[in-house]
Amino acid sequence: MKIIDETGIVLTTEPDLEAGYLVEDVEVIHHDAVEGTAPQWHRETAKLPDGSPAIYYRDGKEIGRDMVKVIDVPGVDPQPAWDEEVPVMRYIRYTAEELAQRKEQAEAARKRQEVLDKLPETLEALKSENKMLKQCLLEMSETVYA
Repeated sequence: MKIIDETGIVLTTEPDLEAGYLVEDVEVIHHDAVEGTAPQWHRETAKLPDGSPAIYYRDGKEIGRDMVKVIDVPGVDPQPAWDEEVPVMRYIRYTAEELAQRKEQAEAARKRQEVLDKLPETLEALKSENKMLKQCLLEMSETVYA
């Protein structure tokens, strides 16, 4: 599929998806009307299978020949003007604001991933701290009720 930029110019290289994005679009191509023309042709003497011309004689006089129609320029059927819709991918560059927003989102995603990566360690630390607090409460209750 053809990739074009915002101005309609065809991109010859792979677009930079860090600096922009692709959207599906339709490009309209206009075709002008075509006037019909008749074919241009002429006649030639046909050839026999042995390659000689197909000319027939009687008593030394030519009495006929086989002719073939040779088309020099084929005729063209008339066609009305029409528009063709071709699917394309349109490359749209990010604005400066969109690039800044994407950078912020990437940073937030990186930080979130760091927190998620540390989650098992944090959970273990909280479990051990909870166990220690339970032990302290148990010792305090034994001291109070002893």
